[in-house]
Amino acid sequence: MDTDGGGSSDNEQYTSKRNGQKKMCHRHTPQQIQRLEDYFKDRPHPDESQRKKLCKELKLEPDQIKFWFQNKRTQSKAQGDRNCNMFLREENEKLQCENEAMLEALKNVICPTCGGPPVGIEERECNLQNLRLENARLKDEYGKISNFVSKHTPKRPTMVDSIASVHEQHNVETRISYETNPPTSHTIEPEPQFHIDIMQLSETAASAVEELKRLFTEDNFWVNSSITGTDMIDQGRYEKFSHAIKHFRSASACIESSRDGVVVPIEASNLIEMFLDSEKWKELFPTIVSEAKTIYEFGSELPTKENCNVLKVIRERLHILSPLVPPREFKIVRCCQQIEERVWIIADVSHSIVDSEQVGASCYKRPSGCLIQSLPNAQSKVMWVEHVEVDDRSKTHKMYKELLCGGSGYGAKRWIETLRRMCERMALSSILTVPTTDWSKVIESVEGRRSVMKVGERMLKKFNEMLTMSGKVDFPQQSKCGVRVSIRLNSAAGQPQGIVISAASSFSIPVSPLQVFTFLSNIDIRQQWDVLSCGHIITELAHVATGSSETDYLTILRPMQMENHGMLMMPKDSDKDEMVMLQDCYMDNLGGMLVYAPLDMSTMKCAVSGQSDPSLIPILPSGFIISSDGRRSTAEDGGTLVTLAFQILVSGKTNRSKEENEKSVDTVSSLISSTVQSIKALLNCPQD
Repeated sequence: MDTDGGGSSDNEQYTSKRNGQKKMCHRHTPQQIQRLEDYFKDRPHPDESQRKKLCKELKLEPDQIKFWFQNKRTQSKAQGDRNCNMFLREENEKLQCENEAMLEALKNVICPTCGGPPVGIEERECNLQNLRLENARLKDEYGKISNFVSKHTPKRPTMVDSIASVHEQHNVETRISYETNPPTSHTIEPEPQFHIDIMQLSETAASAVEELKRLFTEDNFWVNSSITGTDMIDQGRYEKFSHAIKHFRSASACIESSRDGVVVPIEASNLIEMFLDSEKWKELFPTIVSEAKTIYEFGSELPTKENCNVLKVIRERLHILSPLVPPREFKIVRCCQQIEERVWIIADVSHSIVDSEQVGASCYKRPSGCLIQSLPNAQSKVMWVEHVEVDDRSKTHKMYKELLCGGSGYGAKRWIETLRRMCERMALSSILTVPTTDWSKVIESVEGRRSVMKVGERMLKKFNEMLTMSGKVDFPQQSKCGVRVSIRLNSAAGQPQGIVISAASSFSIPVSPLQVFTFLSNIDIRQQWDVLSCGHIITELAHVATGSSETDYLTILRPMQMENHGMLMMPKDSDKDEMVMLQDCYMDNLGGMLVYAPLDMSTMKCAVSGQSDPSLIPILPSGFIISSDGRRSTAEDGGTLVTLAFQILVSGKTNRSKEENEKSVDTVSSLISSTVQSIKALLNCPQD
């Protein structure tokens, strides 16, 4: 029986004694083994408290439980490797047999017309030329018939027909655009047309739409995961009808699939418009999509509300949770097709032509996307399918591997939860009256409320973009201490100008995500961990609801400076040059965020007045990302992974010495570390 090198087998446990005594062998009873087997199916990695419960239940020692699970995991991995190797050997043998058969057949090839020997090179070239001429003639006839049918038949055009009909017009428009409007920094420069086979792209898009139709309508393609409790694609059935090939062959590669659905308070046409605009797409998913850019666009002149035959090639970068989680980059073909009255499908799929230039790509998107159904009362029902191949486990920190492997990292549920929250936020932002759930001492108008919510959205977006930290560690000596640090020269509008230090640290604590969120959002104890409070009591100046949940809200906070009046400490009355904090937070089934930025009182007054452009108000957000550890399916139980990230403006100068930068980095790193230790102490968690 397999063991894990020096360990024990399934039904035996060895314990060694000191002073040179021999090892003793203890066999587990069949009942104990059966209970351990059943427990292993649900929790192959039990924590210390779970192992203690098993010890009491089965009357075994902690080491016996620990070693049994270690050995069982080793056996399961070895068995999986053996099965995989057997499958690969069988496939290899089949391919070798097919290869030999084809080679043998080529030796005896004959002319199909007369049965004589194979034709020569000159004859083949002549035949190919005839085929090209015949193909050109058929295309010309096809074009004439298509024009005739389109003029005399009120039929909705298909994706392929629509794209083909606008292909030549697009080429002409592109040439005119180059001649009259040279590319600027604000426009997407078209790549050379020979890189694109428009018909192949349109066929790929149409195929993706047809595949998604089946995945949305046929439940036999789906099975329920016994580990996560979510729906995932049965790969055996899927491969029979899709004939999909695997793009990554390494042992660490895996396939992630999931589906989910929600009803959101937004018109279907407005939602589709946001999906097809890369900038609005990024704003709709600020905590997932860090970059999005349209490279090519075809069929955009077709009215969305009528047939929605639109095809785009989009480059996007997705990033979540922590700098320890690698971003995922895709070049996708995105198309939108109306399949029924008031029902649309938006499909995304990676394409070999546009992906071939990616060197060392680690992810490939199989047909994924959403089905959007228009409902009464300005609502839409959205069903989401996410199906990708990834090979990024080696780049992921072990702290987050279990979460990502469980599918809840970039899965459909995260997209759906984000969509629900952002649609609710947009609905609350657009109302003409202040909800009864809001209250404020400083926001006096609906315009001011809307302006503050816009600034809050920018905070979440900028905070998430910062987490990638340019894909490098500028100060590796700090990363060894668990703090990732980088420096950038900030010159973008809407942020403080100068040198900014970004620092982040991720850590795990044995407390539920909801408890962590409740602790961090409690202003009564905030001065015990928040350096911005400077030890002062925090008061709330405004509370604005941003969603249907009580945990989705925006607040304006002010540290109260105290004055000594004899035996009493009284709040200081002046607000001259006083600092306040704008904070935006939310919590859903997968976790939450709490992001805040310091502002001086004069800047805050501009924001709440509703007279200033929210995109120009300078903010430098810091905050927390809270996530389950992947061992539970809800945010109410299980452990928590927390990412704390600070951004600090250290100088308005454009150049500083290396010594000054290193000193600032050490200060920020110490600040991060002390904050983490304070939070752990207040939550009664073990220190590192």
